[in-house]
Amino acid sequence: MNWASATGQHLIPFPVPGTTLTSSRGKYVVGALIGDGQYGSVYECVGPFDQAYALKMLRPANKPYHAVKEEWSHEMMRLESVRHPNIVYIHDAFEDNFLFYFALEKCDTNLKALLGRPLQDQFIIEIARQLLMTLQYLHDNGVVHADLHPGNVLLSQLDRAPIVKLTDFGVAQVVDAQQRWFRPQVANPKILTPELVTLGYTTTQSDLYQLGLLMFQMVTGQSAIDTSLPYEEVARQIAEGGPRSKAESLGTPIGNVTAKLLRRRDAYRYQSAREVWDDLRTLRWG
Repeated sequence: MNWASATGQHLIPFPVPGTTLTSSRGKYVVGALIGDGQYGSVYECVGPFDQAYALKMLRPANKPYHAVKEEWSHEMMRLESVRHPNIVYIHDAFEDNFLFYFALEKCDTNLKALLGRPLQDQFIIEIARQLLMTLQYLHDNGVVHADLHPGNVLLSQLDRAPIVKLTDFGVAQVVDAQQRWFRPQVANPKILTPELVTLGYTTTQSDLYQLGLLMFQMVTGQSAIDTSLPYEEVARQIAEGGPRSKAESLGTPIGNVTAKLLRRRDAYRYQSAREVWDDLRTLRWG
């Protein structure tokens, strides 16, 4: 797998296990590929002082060098500006042979690996609690994550008390204190929101809608959106409130909270992560 370098005259190889990368802070030895997506690849990695990291490489995806560097700079600044116990920690950011990397806190797994079956209610509530704390912190600081899906929810200590770490701030945006919305350039088709497909904007309430999609998937083991359909059909089911109807049909307290998160109009959803927890916390001990 290669891409054209900044000069357009050479092919730059992607790292493979055993590759050594160099940063101003030391050397990183690349291990196995543990995650791969449209915009980035994540590898196991051993860095300076033999510390284990998750090494994220931004995928060029046929974009010019300067565009990839700009995305890398954007995500680096966003990660460095948000410090919270439930946000993955960035240890290093560097360029090596025209490719851009982040050395990130390494977690045990991600939520995506646990899905495909219904999860226990108390586990769902605890994951939601930590995500809600994180979203409230971001929103209080004017940041919309805009990419909340199972692959971006990292987990550790599953054999004890789970610890959640939110990652991937590549499309996150700072929004104006009054306006509180923006028009994204890219969007994940699996977590589209009604305001995005109908009006083209994303807001803090969009993060809450995506949390609703995540909760539905944890409760049922299935997605609330049938993404196997053509885009036009996916957009129609979202615009017509299909995910909310599915959540309401669960007929459970968690289903009711999820349904409110999935309301079509963002003005009628929960207005903050705090409000969501006010309802969820009453279910915590059943």
